[in-house]
Amino acid sequence: MTMDQNPALLLVAHGTRNPEGTEEMNLFTSLLRDRLDVPVTHAWLEDFAQPDVGATVGALAAAGVRRLVSLPLLTLGAGHAKTDIPTLVAEARLSYPTVEILHGRVLGLHPSLFALAHRRVTSVSPGEGKRDEVLVVAASGSSDPDANGDLAKAARFLAEGTGYVWVEHCFAGVTWPSIDQVLRRVAAAGARRTVIFSWSLLAGLLERRVAERAARVAVQTGLEIVDAGRFGPDPLLVDAVADRYREVLHGDIRANCDLCCYRVPLPGLERRVAAPSGGGIRP
Repeated sequence: MTMDQNPALLLVAHGTRNPEGTEEMNLFTSLLRDRLDVPVTHAWLEDFAQPDVGATVGALAAAGVRRLVSLPLLTLGAGHAKTDIPTLVAEARLSYPTVEILHGRVLGLHPSLFALAHRRVTSVSPGEGKRDEVLVVAASGSSDPDANGDLAKAARFLAEGTGYVWVEHCFAGVTWPSIDQVLRRVAAAGARRTVIFSWSLLAGLLERRVAERAARVAVQTGLEIVDAGRFGPDPLLVDAVADRYREVLHGDIRANCDLCCYRVPLPGLERRVAAPSGGGIRP
């Protein structure tokens, strides 16, 4: 196939001062190259991390790339996805008119993210009957109610799939509730053990902030706190990005929600997958 049939992929991520996050990005782009068989590169939003979007598009143009898919490597659609990245993409289109840039959407509540989160959580808490255990899903936080609401939905959906009957969500900054507030509340309510999963893609400040604050609360309350990690570079994350890449080129072929029970095998509802959704199914 020609380059025109296979546009290059540019991932635009938040940016991190954590060297581990940079290493994870490099590994992830390598996994994507193997999967998509197209040029894959990345850029960062923040000034402290290089390269930026303009420099990366310039390098691709100099290398002969004429079609490019740009994707925000973000889980939730807050200000970066809705304003900052589209602005940078628009500037790149003006600066490099020979490159056609097709822009896609955030990963959002993609089923592959939940499959990966499920694996992370059950690896540290495989048992049944989690009556005295709380699942806490943490994100960086935003002033955008839409993004914050998506995290609340993600937390509930993850709990439904992992057997929890008690789930909370929290943020590392910007908005409420904080990890401190949530952990103190569940400890006061009688919880004995908490599993924290960070709804983040790459190593950064989120896990560090959450871990530091959680450790203080654990000492003060006696609450057992277990870290289930974050998404990180993984073939399931590759699946999600590859889907967003393909939908830019071929359209968004799906039901009217990513997490519909007619699309995703949910506990107790597995028979509904691929069934006609007009009237559901009968026993």
